Amino acid sequence: MKIEVHFHTTLQRLTRLGPQRQTTLEMPPDSTLLDLLQRLEIELAPEHLLLVVDGKVVDETHVLADGVKVSLIPAMSGG
Repeated sequence: MKIEVHFHTTLQRLTRLGPQRQTTLEMPPDSTLLDLLQRLEIELAPEHLLLVVDGKVVDETHVLADGVKVSLIPAMSGG
């Protein structure tokens, strides 16, 4: 199944062409967000990310469906 992934702020991937803000990946059926994070080699723990699928905040156990849009947003704090 195809998953559209959007990287926000510091998660933007650096490529030879510069920052990559999004990509599309093929994932096996019944993959979870945790599977996706592992495939992308995201080093932040899921609790340090805001995980959004089709506009809804979910956790890393969320099972993905074909064609969903995933946004990965690093958790930020301020003061």
